[in-house]
Amino acid sequence: MPKAATPAHIYLLLGEEDLLVEQALKRLLDQLIPADERALNLDIIYADEVELGDVITRVDTLPFFGQRRAVVIKDADSWTPPEQERLAVYLERGAPPSALILVASELDRRRKLYTTIRRLGEIQEFPRLSVRELPAWITARVKQEERRIEHDAVEALVARVGLGLRQLSLELEKIFAFVAPDATITRQDVEATVSRLSESTIFMLVDAIGEQRAGPALRHLDDLLREEAPPYVLFMIARQFRMLLRASVLQERKAAPATVQQALGVPPFVARRMMEQAKNFPAVTFPRIFARLQEADRSIKTTGHPRLALETLIAELTLPTTTVVGRQ
Repeated sequence: MPKAATPAHIYLLLGEEDLLVEQALKRLLDQLIPADERALNLDIIYADEVELGDVITRVDTLPFFGQRRAVVIKDADSWTPPEQERLAVYLERGAPPSALILVASELDRRRKLYTTIRRLGEIQEFPRLSVRELPAWITARVKQEERRIEHDAVEALVARVGLGLRQLSLELEKIFAFVAPDATITRQDVEATVSRLSESTIFMLVDAIGEQRAGPALRHLDDLLREEAPPYVLFMIARQFRMLLRASVLQERKAAPATVQQALGVPPFVARRMMEQAKNFPAVTFPRIFARLQEADRSIKTTGHPRLALETLIAELTLPTTTVVGRQ
C-alpha cells in the first residue's frame, strides 16, 4: 500500500508562515480525528509549558473510545538540544500509540530530532512567501470567495500591508465586507479600506535619497527595518522608484496634476509629493537606479546579509547623480 494511504504517526509542521501552518494543522486533525472524538483524544500544549516526560507520557497513551489519538506540541523549537535528543530516542523505539504533531518556526536540520522525523514521519514546510509569490496567493484567496481583484489592487494591498499572510487575510476580509460581491476589487477599494504601513517613512527615505543625504536616508532605512522584513523594504523602495519614473515621464510631457494622479492611481496629496520627488531624479538616472535595485535583490537572496545589502544600496543611491549615472 502506498505510504500516503496510511496516516503517519509523527508529523512536523515547520515554518515561519503561521497562517499556513495553522491551516495545515486543521487539515491534519480533520484527517486524523473526528471532531466529536477530540475532547478525549486530542491534547494541544506548548513545549515550554510541560516537562518532556509529560509529553512522552501523553504520546504513549492509547486512544479513549476512538480509533486515533493525537498530541500537538506548539513551539517545539523551544526545547533544548538534550530534550530534542531525548524525544528522538523515544521515537526511534517505534511508532507511538498517539500521533505526535510538532509545530515549530525553525528546527536545526542537523540534529537528530529533525532527521528522525524525516526518516520515520512526515515533514511539511511553510516558509514565508516572497514578494513575488504573494500576488498569486492573494488572487487565489480572492477566488476562494468567488470574487475578482485587479492587478493594481493586489500590488497596492502588498505595499500597504506587507508580507504577513495573516494580516493580509484580515485585510482581505475587510475588503470583502466593503466591496459588493459582484464588483471587481480595485486599487481605490484597497486604499479606502486598508491602512498603509510605513508610508511616511518610505517617502522620507526617498526624499533623502533624492537630496543625496546618506545619513538621514540610512536612519529612515533603520526605522523601516524595525517594522518590515528586508525583502519587503526593497519592494517598497522599488515600487516608489517605478512610480517616480512614471511621474517623471508625465512631467516631461507637461501633464496636468490630475492626469498624473489618475495615472499613478494615488490620492491627490500623494501625486503632488511624487511630482516633487521626481524633480530630484532626471530620467537618465533611472536605468542605473533599477540596475542597483536588481543587484540589491540578488544580494538579499544570496549573501545572507540583507541589511548590509540595503545599506549598500542606499549609500550608492545617495551618491552624486553624475557618479550614479557614470558607474558601470
